[in-house]
Amino acid sequence: MANVIRIRGTYGRPDEAVAGAAGIYPGMLLKKNSSGEAVIHDDEGGFSERMVAVENALLGGTTTTVYTSGEALQYVMALPGEELMMLLEDEQNAIIGSQLISAGNGKLKLVGDLESGEVTDQIIAEAMEAQDLTGSNTSDTLTKVRML
Repeated sequence: MANVIRIRGTYGRPDEAVAGAAGIYPGMLLKKNSSGEAVIHDDEGGFSERMVAVENALLGGTTTTVYTSGEALQYVMALPGEELMMLLEDEQNAIIGSQLISAGNGKLKLVGDLESGEVTDQIIAEAMEAQDLTGSNTSDTLTKVRML
């Protein structure tokens, strides 16, 4: 597993926003709320601008450093083709090439794992590595993905 969120792409300098809630980890899918704060993307399978939280290395942050509410949060607006480490939701069994959508909690999940009645508006990324998180001792895991 990489120790940074951004792996390959044409990223410029990360942007910054105020974290609108606690519990935001690098590798999570975000959106901005009506106050312009960065919050967890909460629309399962829904449209996303591909706003991804990254580690704040300038302040000693790593891929496991959680952002707290009101803190300056670093993020990138990922473009199609760029590769990142993003959080894959627990209980997912992704193979290389699996299409991934927003899980509605800042994480990604397989396109075929929607809750009843939910609709896929946008596929966010595809898995670049296999991850079987279906065992009893698994948790949300940073997984290499390519943005679509």
